[in-house]
Amino acid sequence: MDRGLYTAASGGLARTRELDIVSNNLANVNTVGFKAQRIITHQQSFSDTLASTLSDNDPSAQGDFDRTPGVVTAGTVTDFSQGPIRNTENPLDVALTQPNTFFVVNTPEGETYTRAGNFTLDAERNLVTADGMAVSGGGGQITLPPGKVTIRDNGAITVEGEQVAALRVVRIDDLKSLERTDGARFKLAGGGQAEGIDNPRVIPGAVEMPNFNVVEAMVQMIDTQRAFESYQKSVRTIDELNEESLRVARR
Repeated sequence: MDRGLYTAASGGLARTRELDIVSNNLANVNTVGFKAQRIITHQQSFSDTLASTLSDNDPSAQGDFDRTPGVVTAGTVTDFSQGPIRNTENPLDVALTQPNTFFVVNTPEGETYTRAGNFTLDAERNLVTADGMAVSGGGGQITLPPGKVTIRDNGAITVEGEQVAALRVVRIDDLKSLERTDGARFKLAGGGQAEGIDNPRVIPGAVEMPNFNVVEAMVQMIDTQRAFESYQKSVRTIDELNEESLRVARR
């Protein structure tokens, strides 16, 4: 493959991946507790390049990497920084204030963790997430008796002034061990551990919103689109030069 095409195509693919990430962030602008994804790029190792598939005796194999700096691979990381708090006055809404802390949610796939505290009650008065997954308390599933529900700033849940349950909040120090399962929920992987917190600090009647700025994300999308178009133009230019070189050679 032409070295110029190799570099331009690699850069274009990275920008395509970045567009996907920014678009997904913007699609979740109203998703409570959403944590933005960020793209990271790094120069490929020689073993990842096209040249590594050539024969070891081919003198151009090693040189392909040496002569093609800046060829990159793209990956993503989750930004777990805190998002802005929005007051809702809903007695079942609650926002976490401590970093690295999460509510525990039970799903058919197992225990998951989220910063989204927009809870509600189902027909059986079980405390559930917006999509109907059971919110975990200190004793398991939280089922509330009839009456006025209040969530206190330490996670205790009272009905008509009497405490009947408490939200289960955990701390996860190794955030790299969390894998996203959907928009705002994560699961532990790679041996990560969740440590229970006895007296969490929460804000009743409020929720944590996504942790990215919409205007900045739109500017990033425009810049990324322009960069992608530049790579496209480079590919076309290189291709035209190659075709012209072949025509000259034939003449």
